[in-house]
Amino acid sequence: MRALFFCLLKPSDLMSWRAGRCTPMDKIHCHYHAAQPATWTCRPCARSYGDCCVPLNADAPDDAPKCALCAGTLEFLGAANSAQPFWERIPSFFAYGLQSGPLAFAALLALAGLFLPRSLLLWLLVFSVATKYFHSVIEGSSQAERQAPSLLSAFTGEGFTLFIKQLAVFMVAFGVLWLAADTGSRGLFWLVNLGLLLVMPASIIRLALDKQLGAALSPEQVGQVISAMGWRYLILCAFLFMLWQSPSWVTMMLAGGLPRVVLLPVAAFLFGYFGVVMCAMMGYAVFQYQAALGYVIADEEGQAAYPAAEFLRRKALADAQVRIKEGQLEQALEILTLALQRAPDDLALNERFHQLLYGLGARERCLRHLAHYLPLASRLSEPQAVTALLNARQLQADYLPDDALVCERLAAALLQRHKPREALSLLRNLHRRFPDYPHIARAYLLAARGFAEYLGELGPARQLLQFIRQRYPQSSLLGEVAALEATLDRLEKTA
Repeated sequence: MRALFFCLLKPSDLMSWRAGRCTPMDKIHCHYHAAQPATWTCRPCARSYGDCCVPLNADAPDDAPKCALCAGTLEFLGAANSAQPFWERIPSFFAYGLQSGPLAFAALLALAGLFLPRSLLLWLLVFSVATKYFHSVIEGSSQAERQAPSLLSAFTGEGFTLFIKQLAVFMVAFGVLWLAADTGSRGLFWLVNLGLLLVMPASIIRLALDKQLGAALSPEQVGQVISAMGWRYLILCAFLFMLWQSPSWVTMMLAGGLPRVVLLPVAAFLFGYFGVVMCAMMGYAVFQYQAALGYVIADEEGQAAYPAAEFLRRKALADAQVRIKEGQLEQALEILTLALQRAPDDLALNERFHQLLYGLGARERCLRHLAHYLPLASRLSEPQAVTALLNARQLQADYLPDDALVCERLAAALLQRHKPREALSLLRNLHRRFPDYPHIARAYLLAARGFAEYLGELGPARQLLQFIRQRYPQSSLLGEVAALEATLDRLEKTA
């Protein structure tokens, strides 16, 4: 969804997103939820927000999110803070290579190894296609694309010059190694060899993203890739080295049992598959460390967006929470008041509004709001209704809801929470307070159980049961009344 706000980086656009020389940095988290990664920031307010605080409007995808404090446009941070470390995604890279595109590409290399004549020109063409495909995998994976490039993409569009540039990089590396060997120092040769092995992944990454030979050979730009990942770059190199050697190891294991005519296409297929896995890993490393590399890339899955009504509800809740945590309680009340005007029966908005009024000690306003909130909560969430009633009793000790059904529901919920006195206070004289309520018998049967089972007061329980018999002789609850009376008789005998 974020792609509607910010275009995912294309190869030609990557340079425009550079933020200058970047250094490795720790992940940034939401200022108000320490466990949530930040995806937005407001520089004037010096506040970072996670997706938890910034919902998106599916009905207005072009509307950029606003800061809850200053109403300024938020700056998108990409997925740099929420990306999973690449070493935790190793299985997904192998699964990436098993998609139809990579498998078709590996199969094409296998067929070339089986049928292609020994022509240097033809093999150069094959390697140019392979280079283009490998680089497209790095580019796509760097943008968190789950779908691998199709085989057709290796033959269309720009990118065939990448083979010449990549070949030039390898030739420069070979030349450096040749010079080191020419010195006659075995130690220097292996030192240069190891250095080239460590630097080469960063150079390939830079060429795949920037498409510039100068970037792939620039010590500064290649070093930026390495410094962005820090010591974790060594982990990447270790995995890449093992993957690079895997086709050779597998081929050697099969060499004793397969003829050469079969072994060559198998080796080519393995080269294609493991090459895709390597490139997917390198691309994802760019996605993971995008902030330090100066890129802004969104996850392909993106943040969930909501229809307008749900968006307004979530935004009100999020903005109110931000204001509360900033100590701006009156502003939070204004936000919730406006939201309740749009959605008066939204439980979450009403609950947050009640808690805020109660926390402020706004006695009269809180009690007025309870006339609407308690019936709603008793119908949709008894735990919230019980909390609201107990809060009301803190503001007014003799507070009673003005709805008989609410009283009955709350009394049942309070009994379940072993608060019999609070429950029974709601049912006292219910027939006088609400003479037209059709469920007095049911409510008083509940009260009788409260007296008997929770308080052990058998006398009041028996009086309530007798009241039901006298006033409601046709009630369908008389069977339950008789059963409870029998229980009371047994309890009196054993007392």
